[in-house]
Amino acid sequence: GSVVLSGDEDAVLRWESKGLRTKRLKVSHAFHSHLMDGMLDEFRAVAEGVEFSQPRIPMVSNLTGALVTEFSADYWVRHVRDTVRFCDGVRALEAHGVTRFLEVGPSTALTAMIDESLLADATVVAAARKDRSEAQAVVEAAATLYANGSTVDWKQFFAGTGARRIDLPTYAFQRQRYWLEPPVQPAETAGTAESSFWTAVESQDVAAVSEVLAIDGGPEQSSLTALLPALSSWHQRHRAQSALDQWRYEVAWKPATELSAKPLTGTWLVVLPSRLPADGWPDALAKELTGRGAQVRTVTLSGGEDRETIAARLTESAADAPVHGIVSLLALDETPLPGLPSVPDGLAATLGLAQAAGKIAGEPRIWCVTTDAVTVGRPDRVGNPVQAQVWGLGRVVALEHAERWGGLVDLPPAVDARAVARFADVVAGAGDEDQLAVRESGVFVRRFRRAGPDVAAGEWAPGPGTVLITGGTGALGARIARWLAERGAEHLVLASRRGREAAGAAELEAELKELGTRVTVAACDAADRAALAGLLAEIPAEFPLAGVVHAAGVLDDGVLESLAPERLGTVLRPKADAALNLHELTRDCELSMFVLFSSIVGVVGSAGQANYAAANAFLDALAEQRRADGLAATAVAWGPWADSGMAAGSDAVTDRLRRGGVPPMSPELAVTALERAVAGGSASVTVADIGWDLLTPALIAAGPNPQFRDLPEFCRAAEQTRTETADESSFRDRLAALPAADRLDVLLALVREKTAKVLGYPSADRVEPGRAFGDLGFDSLTAVEFRNALGTATGIRVPATVVFDYPTPNAVSEYLHGELAGEDPAENGLGAELDRLEAALFSAPVSETETAEVTARLQNLLARWKESHDQAAGGDIASATKDELYEILQKEFGRA
Repeated sequence: GSVVLSGDEDAVLRWESKGLRTKRLKVSHAFHSHLMDGMLDEFRAVAEGVEFSQPRIPMVSNLTGALVTEFSADYWVRHVRDTVRFCDGVRALEAHGVTRFLEVGPSTALTAMIDESLLADATVVAAARKDRSEAQAVVEAAATLYANGSTVDWKQFFAGTGARRIDLPTYAFQRQRYWLEPPVQPAETAGTAESSFWTAVESQDVAAVSEVLAIDGGPEQSSLTALLPALSSWHQRHRAQSALDQWRYEVAWKPATELSAKPLTGTWLVVLPSRLPADGWPDALAKELTGRGAQVRTVTLSGGEDRETIAARLTESAADAPVHGIVSLLALDETPLPGLPSVPDGLAATLGLAQAAGKIAGEPRIWCVTTDAVTVGRPDRVGNPVQAQVWGLGRVVALEHAERWGGLVDLPPAVDARAVARFADVVAGAGDEDQLAVRESGVFVRRFRRAGPDVAAGEWAPGPGTVLITGGTGALGARIARWLAERGAEHLVLASRRGREAAGAAELEAELKELGTRVTVAACDAADRAALAGLLAEIPAEFPLAGVVHAAGVLDDGVLESLAPERLGTVLRPKADAALNLHELTRDCELSMFVLFSSIVGVVGSAGQANYAAANAFLDALAEQRRADGLAATAVAWGPWADSGMAAGSDAVTDRLRRGGVPPMSPELAVTALERAVAGGSASVTVADIGWDLLTPALIAAGPNPQFRDLPEFCRAAEQTRTETADESSFRDRLAALPAADRLDVLLALVREKTAKVLGYPSADRVEPGRAFGDLGFDSLTAVEFRNALGTATGIRVPATVVFDYPTPNAVSEYLHGELAGEDPAENGLGAELDRLEAALFSAPVSETETAEVTARLQNLLARWKESHDQAAGGDIASATKDELYEILQKEFGRA
């Protein structure tokens, strides 16, 4: 439990040396101690002037720990001076049968203490919480109390909303249950026994721990009572550290081992930016590719051209010949796109190229070239972080359109003959490696792996002065502000576009001031360089700038085909432009921290977030550049935070993240991870709770993803996925062995199964075959996941637009049937014609008139057949063979 000591500072602080976990409270007076004696007489005189009445509602006093019998001036004087008996009061309520507790106040300070004080299980909720809005907290509290037996006046709750009671549907024949069931307690094993022990330790339940250890009173139990708080604290810290260790990842580079000089064949396009760099790389690469046997043609593009124009120009340059590969140097153009200063021309042009590649004959794969955009380790330095945006974009192209993706290659800044030859080796024979860097010492491949042990940051604190937080009034910014205030920050500047007008800004400011921190809330768009410079100039001289936390950002998600340069700019401006402004305007300041809130999306990619990946890849590269230059920098590529950040606020998004293997993280643990990252020595680190068993199948469906091969969890899950895929690869053989009339049903079952999986439905039975995918819950992102799943199962290259081109499960199954039929000669013969005729005759509802017409035509067919083929036996259509009917069917009905 927790104990608050109040009194003389020296006497209280002696307990810090006892090895106990302590925290100094920021209060105005040492209440409930002898230091209050000087005001008691005056306070009594005031209290005696107040008229007191007996409580009409039973109340338990924290002064006596029992029910209040009367109030008096003496009672309130003792309330100021005497010990607070909070635990006794809670247990008195418990003894009177209270099983539900509601804290009504500005935070949850008492909720945890109530829970610690209880002897038995009870429901404890708070009406207000710092991590969510007042309305949400109150509704959650009311719902929790109601679910645990309290009476709620729902009529009053919904008054004025137009809500009304309705009868719940009975669903007499639907056996799916939605009520939460209590967990089944497993039989106790050594593991569960240990878990029970540590659960008792963390709750500091002396009786339970004594029972596990077979201690029955005496000195041993007294010693246990004294030891338990420290043991509980140790285990909680150890458990949290274990979780954090599982969340930490990093990017590393290792030498490529499977490259060789191989010839090239066919037509290759070298795509150049309209502003050609003077570094000599374009000519050198084109010459080397030609020398390897490629027929090289060059094309010049700009970011202002749309995908249709780009596709037409590429096709024209190839002289209508199939294109084998594309080498793009567009990323080398970092100049802003006219009218969109946040978007580099090369990035916009690369987007257009990736979109247009699907329209070019030959299905070419794109290799995107950058120079000095990544670092493979010291002393390698990032020289062009803007070009790293193409790396973020490319990782998403690889996930959404693996069929048109070659890879990313970073070259050194100066042209070198060995580097040129190594580049040709990469595009000719890199295998499935798709993220490589060519350096003087060789070729390196990129790996995503677990990070090593970080620095314990228990003593970390921000330096004296001011810390600027962009996005400071948002959910993430507010959490970071509280953390810094608790760590002793002297002055916080919370910058956001709305400033004091932002929801909750005033309350946040007051809360931070209560923690003893000076606070400035400012309306400032950090992407506006002049506005940011003005804000920095206003920082008081007595609190010079000591740190920066860039937590601002926006989302504008959409699959690759839906993006345009404008949507790149929407995301790049608050992320990348603001980060660059912060870097340039503070590079001469003595900063103890320069923290960039990046995203795992920029590190490993995420379908539907190419623009966000580009912005965050820039942040990671900028941090690497600053560290190489001796400046403070820490880029944390976050997974989603629970109740905070841009992924919060949507149950659908949270559910998708969990199903996809990246569940939202506890904000409290995430803040601890941030503290350790800032105190550590790495320029960049990824912090995410990744379930590789769930994430890997989606990655494997998009392609090999070699960047994860140094992760044992990925390798195990990938092997399992390949085993399942191998089983599914026989799907086509099994399908071919079925009667043609049964194949469509099997394909429909497959489509329904994959639909249920990507949408998180409990079973395929929930997927109605004739219902539109949009009505089922599909969007552009789930369409990509669905396409990948179908492609893996059938081996067919399914277009990403399949759910839009064929809008129902029935339509998709028919599309798949048609694609697979094209590979089976039997599907194009008489048997297929008769099977389709039979299916049409017996599946479609027809009127009596139509029935008569069809019967007449069939009879006419049979009569004509008998006249022209003496070998036809029998007097009805059922007696004719398929071969005998083939010719007449062709004449009468034609080929479908």
